[in-house]
Amino acid sequence: MVEPGRLEEELTSHPTGSGSSRFRHIVARGAIVLGGMILAGLAGGAGVFALSAASPSNPLAHTVAGWEFASAEARENLAAAYGTGGWLGAWWQWLLTTVTTGDLGYSRLLHTTVAEVVLGRGLNTVAATLSAVVITAVIVGIASVLLARFPGLAHNSATSGLIGAWLAVPSFLIALIIVVLFGSRLPNPATSAPITQIPSVAVTIALAWSAMLIAAARSAAAEVWSTPWARALIGRGFSPLARVRTMLPPIVAAVRAPAVIYVPVVILGEAAVEAVLSYPGLGNALVEAAAGADLPLLATVTAIAAAVTTGLVLGVRSFGAGGDDRFLAAGAGAGVLGKGYA
Repeated sequence: MVEPGRLEEELTSHPTGSGSSRFRHIVARGAIVLGGMILAGLAGGAGVFALSAASPSNPLAHTVAGWEFASAEARENLAAAYGTGGWLGAWWQWLLTTVTTGDLGYSRLLHTTVAEVVLGRGLNTVAATLSAVVITAVIVGIASVLLARFPGLAHNSATSGLIGAWLAVPSFLIALIIVVLFGSRLPNPATSAPITQIPSVAVTIALAWSAMLIAAARSAAAEVWSTPWARALIGRGFSPLARVRTMLPPIVAAVRAPAVIYVPVVILGEAAVEAVLSYPGLGNALVEAAAGADLPLLATVTAIAAAVTTGLVLGVRSFGAGGDDRFLAAGAGAGVLGKGYA
């Protein structure tokens, strides 16, 4: 049996080394992660256009008139970019305009009421989003129960990377399949997605939502399980109020760390598809892309998802493997990681 003090030391230990060597190691690993994220982002965005251009339904047949920049100059620049560089050039010009001016190309929607925008999307689209909420709740609920019962799963930081890979990536693959196979045959998203597309769109949205929520839940669970006093507190007869007051601070601290990463990504994705005016931005992007109307938006969101997922996986493999192994070994020696607690 490992003494509590020794266990705490094992839990908080980190790889040691000389200062310069440690610094070079961090810089090298950071460069790998950053480079991987950049390559994944470029590949994700370009992949949307490559697959869509090869599709018999050719969703790229839509014109740039769908963008409604407030500035006439921005519209002219976009049309010129489309004429010289095709859809890839138009997408790049859209990104430049968005970054430099803050204009997302949806000026009309900025002056439309929320109710009008939601109703304009159609009941089937709203139904797909509501279905995604239910599916997300089920997926996250099951994952939370598993994380609460199996400390070893919560402690393994690779769980976050795997969750991102196995949920976010299939989510966008489904979206690409919808675009490539059905893009030109679907109605304009301003009316509604067809009722037959509700299940696929709902599952796509739910998987993307769940990836981020479960990653945050894993971090919170790991924080609780890695604290000896918190682990001892569970199931020892303490009142519910005492448990909440004791365990809430570390949970909040654990959620705050991944939130620094995930919240900006969510804000970027939702802002890119006027989420604040209708319903969640990822769902909006996917539904509009499924109708063949917003390939640049889908490419942008896909690129962000690919970059974040790659960063998680590379980051875990680069920085977290050693600590996890020592932690699991220490926990196994203490006899506290081999069983779950209700």
